[in-house]
Amino acid sequence: MQDFLSHEQSRPPPRNLTGVNYFASQVVSLLVDRNSRGSVELREPLVQAMITASVSGSDHAFEQLLAEVRRTRISLPALADVYIPEAARRMGEAWLADKMSWLEVSIGAGRLQSLLREIGNAWFADQSGDTGHGTILLILPEQEQHTLGPMVAMGQMRRFGVSVCLRIGPSQDELRRLLETRNFDGIMISIGTEGKLSLVSNFVTFLKSMRPPSPPILIGGAVMSTVEDVASCTGADHAFSDVGAALEAIGLKPDALRTLKRA
Repeated sequence: MQDFLSHEQSRPPPRNLTGVNYFASQVVSLLVDRNSRGSVELREPLVQAMITASVSGSDHAFEQLLAEVRRTRISLPALADVYIPEAARRMGEAWLADKMSWLEVSIGAGRLQSLLREIGNAWFADQSGDTGHGTILLILPEQEQHTLGPMVAMGQMRRFGVSVCLRIGPSQDELRRLLETRNFDGIMISIGTEGKLSLVSNFVTFLKSMRPPSPPILIGGAVMSTVEDVASCTGADHAFSDVGAALEAIGLKPDALRTLKRA
């Protein structure tokens, strides 16, 4: 997706479209060519503006954020893949340092997730010009709280034309019915904490016991930074912290890793 138009003029938000929704609509309207990509250089004012807007939720804060987006000419993939996760990470660190309350972090993360969902509507595989690159079942285990990371991964895959079926806290019966009625090229399970490894291991054992056998099973998520050899711990076929590498491993898009690095 190409950088934003520098000559786009600011317009007041419609009365029924304010805050995160207005910001998202303006971001999408500024897109020109979603196939153009450029390098990402983290710009501190944009990160701070995003945190301020997501926590306060005020129209003024989102107007400031939109102005910063226009000024920096950041691409939409960089906004989704780099800036939103970075803003969420910093809010988490601020909570650990007692600089932000749990309520502020929860509200801010929720708004970031809403923003990601709104601007990601253009990335559905069915709407993509880059289609025919398979289907992934993305699973978020029961009671996992880290939904932002899987949404970022889902957006990345959809930009490659990969269709993504997301299931949150599915039961074994639900998974059985799903795999009996649909064909998937891979199953990705996102784990945020070490405490979910046992549950995911049971899922993997169940999936591999099915006939015909399940497609390749991949593990990802925040747990990758805290646990060594997650694949062995869960019995999965692969474990990756990079969506592009995961797609390459199961042969869905050979140039996925290189494409993401250029985003």
